[in-house]
Amino acid sequence: MNKTTIRFLGIGLFFAGAAFQIQLMLGDDAPAKDEITQEAYEQAQKELISVKDQLAQLQLDLDNTQTGPTAIDKVEEPSESSSSGARNTVLHIQTGMTSRDISVFLEQAGIIQNKQDFADYLSAQDLSGKIQIGQYELNSTMSLKQIAEIITK
Repeated sequence: MNKTTIRFLGIGLFFAGAAFQIQLMLGDDAPAKDEITQEAYEQAQKELISVKDQLAQLQLDLDNTQTGPTAIDKVEEPSESSSSGARNTVLHIQTGMTSRDISVFLEQAGIIQNKQDFADYLSAQDLSGKIQIGQYELNSTMSLKQIAEIITK
């Protein structure tokens, strides 16, 4: 073989490679993009099963929360004191109640103005873990500090 033949062979191979690349880019022989491969299908099925398991676990957690021990066993209706205008209520704290549960109840009963302020106060004073089980008479004239002192004795 001479030098010219090798040169033409190289140029021919270059053009053939370029033609294949153009054909591949245009997608004539490429699989359709809408076509789902078996691997992608199996991966999607695994993810679907994982999501279903997570959903089932969340549903169980929700059911357990709803049927589990109630945070407030019996709540006496808040009453208004006619002379001072203060709202009175009895708070029943049970095992498992959190400072957030108590804060929500106290806000709903009209004893405190803002549940987040009370929860933050208990947390800042490191009192969240010191809340005692029991019944407490509270009224809306008490400060956050007074309420915290009563329920953490």
